Amino acid sequence: MRALKMALAGAGAWKCWLVIVMLLLCEGFAFAQCASLAVIVNPKSSIDSLSSTQLRRLILGDVRSWPDQKPVAIVSLDPSSPIEQCVMSKVVRLSDAEYRRYLMSAEFRGEEPLVIHPATSDQMAAKMVAGAVTAFAVIDASSLPALAGSIKILHINGKLPGEAGYPL
Repeated sequence: MRALKMALAGAGAWKCWLVIVMLLLCEGFAFAQCASLAVIVNPKSSIDSLSSTQLRRLILGDVRSWPDQKPVAIVSLDPSSPIEQCVMSKVVRLSDAEYRRYLMSAEFRGEEPLVIHPATSDQMAAKMVAGAVTAFAVIDASSLPALAGSIKILHINGKLPGEAGYPL
């Protein structure tokens, strides 16, 4: 720690500020990549709203049915996609490897394996959700205008994408 302080002192104040500004910009850039998620369901779904906690429990497989007792169908993008990485960091709060271990440990405890239906794009995810009343997906909110009418957007903590206080 002392060596770090000495190095910073020798570098000059302007270099320290430059490093701080760069770190803040990088942090802001990483946040901006995750700022536009939307949770979608079939338009015929009786679900209109979820809390962040409910969404997390659905993705983790801790809750396997909707309030009307119909089984939940998860549609998910590729784990390496920026959207899915945002879902893991902002909603599930686990890395992809930790998430996979969590799902495997549930199976080890004797729970039914969580079935996740893979989609290669937001449009494919929306098409899959539109075809299954019990399905949901998390997609990039910028895709929503092209999908209008074929899906329903869920409120999360009472807010829609773009509204102040929207958690995703």
